Amino acid sequence: MPSVSETNVVRKKLGEYLLEAGLITDQQLKEALRRQRQTKEPLGQILTRQGMVSEADICRVLHQQLGLPIVDLESIAIDEQVIGLMREDLAKKHTAIPIELENRNTLRVALADPLNPQALEDIKFQSGYFVRPVLAPPSEIVEAIAKYYHIDASVVEILENIIKNDSVEVREIIPEEGEENIDELMKISSGPPIVRLANWLITRAVEMRASDIHIEPQEKGVGVRCRVDGLLQDLERLPKWTQGALVSRIKILATLDIAEKRLPQDGSFRVEVSGRRIDLRVSTLPTAHGEKVVIRIVDQERSALHLDSLGLSESDLDKIRTYGSRPQGIVIVTGPTGSGKSTLLYSLLQEIHTVTKNIITVEDPVEYQIAGINQVQVDEKSKKTFAAILRAMLRQDPDIMMIGEIRDLETAQIAFRASITGHLVLSTVHTNDAPSAVTRLVDLGLQPYMVASSLNSVISMRLVRLLCPKCKDQYVPAGDELRILGISTREAQNVALHRPVGCDYCGQSGYRGRTGIFEVLELDDPIRRLIAAGAAESMIRAEAVQAGMTPIGEDGLAKVLAGETSLEELRRVVYYEEETARLCPACHEPVASEYHFCPHCGHSIATTCLKCDRRVDPNWDHCPSCGTRRERVQEPEDSPEVLVPAGGRGRISKRSRR
Repeated sequence: MPSVSETNVVRKKLGEYLLEAGLITDQQLKEALRRQRQTKEPLGQILTRQGMVSEADICRVLHQQLGLPIVDLESIAIDEQVIGLMREDLAKKHTAIPIELENRNTLRVALADPLNPQALEDIKFQSGYFVRPVLAPPSEIVEAIAKYYHIDASVVEILENIIKNDSVEVREIIPEEGEENIDELMKISSGPPIVRLANWLITRAVEMRASDIHIEPQEKGVGVRCRVDGLLQDLERLPKWTQGALVSRIKILATLDIAEKRLPQDGSFRVEVSGRRIDLRVSTLPTAHGEKVVIRIVDQERSALHLDSLGLSESDLDKIRTYGSRPQGIVIVTGPTGSGKSTLLYSLLQEIHTVTKNIITVEDPVEYQIAGINQVQVDEKSKKTFAAILRAMLRQDPDIMMIGEIRDLETAQIAFRASITGHLVLSTVHTNDAPSAVTRLVDLGLQPYMVASSLNSVISMRLVRLLCPKCKDQYVPAGDELRILGISTREAQNVALHRPVGCDYCGQSGYRGRTGIFEVLELDDPIRRLIAAGAAESMIRAEAVQAGMTPIGEDGLAKVLAGETSLEELRRVVYYEEETARLCPACHEPVASEYHFCPHCGHSIATTCLKCDRRVDPNWDHCPSCGTRRERVQEPEDSPEVLVPAGGRGRISKRSRR
């Protein structure tokens, strides 16, 4: 049966509604009808061209009288399959364009004149669907017809505007098993201009050293952003009507279902740019304005897979190499998403891989392919879970096992049992610092004694952007930076920091490339006893620092002083109040915030209460632990203030303590 809208719209004609609304006179209507009999044009088009009424007035009157919704065609991405339901000549004849399929038998169509019964009948007969009309200004419909029915020519205009240098092309490498199906789909939704547009976006992102491409549908456009050195930046803004074709092109390359738009999908493909093969992982997510697509770029040739190129200090580098040479135990790398954990593990595997060792990895997904290493990808649909693959791996006579992530108790138990039974296990967890990884493992359900006996080390890491070597600027710290560094204005004259400026080489960002900052927790006997006893993270951290662990903030500050990165970038990556370090006022070496005295020169660097020996803030009037009142004691220059007992018993000398 016809829809309600179809039966309602035939009661009156457009001219009658406009006449009743007082927008035109009877004489004007008669003149317009006379012209319509001569030219066969739609009545609304004649009235607007003669200036008798505006397009907005027509839409408003029909909306009020008929209750038909008004659509903004600029904010809608029409699917190419929907466009194919109506021929171009019919769309032009009735100034109409199909928008979407509402259900199995109803097609929503934007019409300039929804009161034309002949238009509704023609569209219904030609498409095979009942028609649900909606309103749109005729000029917008005409423009949409030109774009969607000639999308190749429209995309060419965009390419001419945005592509400055099109000498580099992208060549798709599609899996052989999908060639026939891909070819069929390409006939539907992959015209050459859309192919070139997708190729240009990928090529440009690779040239920018981007790690991700974000194709983001918005209300009236499509935003394309790239993540370069960890931060997103705009690449291009495209018209809304390119959304469907561009997303379909990416989904075709990744062998995804282009007809499925309501569920997230994941896929991958490989391209070749300037002779380099680059792996691309595609993820789609339905949003309010259409499907958002994120493409992860894995450039095998540019990715550093050597331990000595990751930014490790000599001492930390020697420790990690030692952990990799051990026959058993487990090494955990921790940090937030995108902090370089997988790169560190791959680099370690690359270094310890020899023909005498059987190395097997289980990952979700496999990010880097290393020759000679057996890499298995998790597939939940086929029941290839972490735990299931791990149990199978143990029957494969492995020497070294790498687990992409320990995320549940079953995986953790298998991993730790494997480390006890003579295997070296490498894995990652998501925590903020090295000591909290221990707590995370216990929270998953592992017994503290198992963690204490099996764990060799926990490596916490972050990535900071490197200052551009061509434009970085040297300066003397001042203002709030003095408080952060813990030094005075006079002491700052001997300290040189660097800040970003921006040039063509770095894309005006002031940074180019990234390096790691690290915190390596090595489990010795005192720390193992603390873990087995269920000690808090703070106690484990204090013991680790006492044993010589360089906190991640101290490692970062050392790179700031070396001119590799900026203090602003370090504060962006690590939370200053908890993780960063200070400068020693005497020797200007970075010192962990946990220390009371500089381990390099022995100078006192912290304000402490001399009655209870607790750390106190220099701005406090009393010690919160024992109530000792603060008195400002005249100290030699460079010495911090101390708290003395309220009885005024004279000055208490500072004690050296490490």
